[in-house]
Amino acid sequence: MAQTSEERPTVRIDGADPLLVPWDVAPAQLPFEVIRGPVAFECASGDRIERKYTGVAVFDLLEAAAMPGDTTHVQFESANGDLACIPLVDLNSAVLALGDGPGTDPERPRFVSPRVLGPRTVKNVCRLRPRTLAADADREAYERLPLDE
Repeated sequence: MAQTSEERPTVRIDGADPLLVPWDVAPAQLPFEVIRGPVAFECASGDRIERKYTGVAVFDLLEAAAMPGDTTHVQFESANGDLACIPLVDLNSAVLALGDGPGTDPERPRFVSPRVLGPRTVKNVCRLRPRTLAADADREAYERLPLDE
């Protein structure tokens, strides 16, 4: 988990101007627009899950960290080492949510998106990494998910 010098829990967003975002503060104290509302996604079982989350738009975070212009995917890393590699097109309406939903540790974010299946909605996010993958690249080579075990 990325930390500041004060050992505050943070999420690191890589880019030309990397950003450390603390998650031990109220969302309204963050320098981003706060997103509140339901986000629905399909679970690995095929069930559709809809929960209310509060967080920050993923694109706002990537923009603040100066995501490289040639980025095609973003790799989400959890505190326990899970990795999901998500195409930019699937990040529309995506949220880095605070610990509102089941399965998310208090004050640890979860990546949620209506365009991404449940196993890739990484819990306990600690880092976002912009990636540039070739058109024929296998994004699963950049992933380590619990379903792989």
